[in-house]
Amino acid sequence: MTSQAKMLNMLILILSFTSSLLGQQMSQGTVKFAVTDVQTTSTEMQQMIGSMKGMSQVIEFDGKHQRVTMDMMGGLMKIKTYWDATTNVTETYMDMMGQKIKTVMSGEDMDKLKAESADMMKGNEIKYDKNDRKKILGRDCYKATFESETNGQKFSMVLYVTEEIKVPNSFVQNLNQMQLVGTPLQWIMDAGMMKMTFEATEISKELAGDFFSKPEGEYKEMSMEQLQQMGMGGQLGF
Repeated sequence: MTSQAKMLNMLILILSFTSSLLGQQMSQGTVKFAVTDVQTTSTEMQQMIGSMKGMSQVIEFDGKHQRVTMDMMGGLMKIKTYWDATTNVTETYMDMMGQKIKTVMSGEDMDKLKAESADMMKGNEIKYDKNDRKKILGRDCYKATFESETNGQKFSMVLYVTEEIKVPNSFVQNLNQMQLVGTPLQWIMDAGMMKMTFEATEISKELAGDFFSKPEGEYKEMSMEQLQQMGMGGQLGF
């Protein structure tokens, strides 16, 4: 696997965890996040650190609909995930270096993933330390930690969550059995060869009226099985 492919898989893996924790439902609003620090132990990936900085995620929601936009590598990769509460259908549109791919997951598909994730997450729990606190965007936050190991790959997170923003679960992927108290406004994700820090940059009750409009253009629709054959399914959180 080339260093570029390794970086691509790592970015998707990291951001799929991010979407799992933060792709959630409030009454209405927009929450923006950005990467503030990236570190790697891989000499192959060291030269690509610059392209990872500036990565961002935007979550938009109105109670019945939700869109999560992940922008990576200076716009070369963009993933938009739409969740409709009325149908419980999730649509993901991926623009990746010239490729346009679309996936659709029904409520039944998500229930199956939920059961699989329940088995995967057994024995893993979040630990909280309310004595370790900090202010982020004026919100009082305290520390939470999480560690897991899947197929020999260790993954850990240090998060600072606030209870001033109540966000019940709605759209979930890898961590859909993990109930996080409060809303994380900063988290450090360590996936072994890469360590990345995300932090909230803006929280607003404003929401664009057309936020749920789907991307235009031709997208090749693929199933989860086809994505897995490309070596991408697991990294995308499916």
